[in-house]
Amino acid sequence: MTLALVYRLNGLLGLLWAASMWFGTDMMAATYGWEVTAPMITMSQFLGMSFLFTAVIFLMLPNWTSLKQLKKATITLIILQILAIALQVFHLSTGAIPAGGMQYFGIGLSSLFVILFYWKSRA
Repeated sequence: MTLALVYRLNGLLGLLWAASMWFGTDMMAATYGWEVTAPMITMSQFLGMSFLFTAVIFLMLPNWTSLKQLKKATITLIILQILAIALQVFHLSTGAIPAGGMQYFGIGLSSLFVILFYWKSRA
């Protein structure tokens, strides 16, 4: 497994998140016990676009940069990923989102990517 592959896998995961934000708002809301509203659907679509932008960057960055530049960019992306994990843990610990298997799976998957990014950027 290479650093470029880790970037692309993370990008594919982002595409799945984008699709779930666009087409799975009802399912996502049901998971959290939230009522679906028109503003929520609008925000979900907006967040889906943000995921799409981020996913495309992760997918394409290995093509746009050298390995040396990719390794240099990785530490910043690791820090951002850790902040995202910390926010999700905060939301779980304050009860803003309910604890459950999907949330813990997401934290575990994000943590795995942090480890892979770090490991492969040091090789």
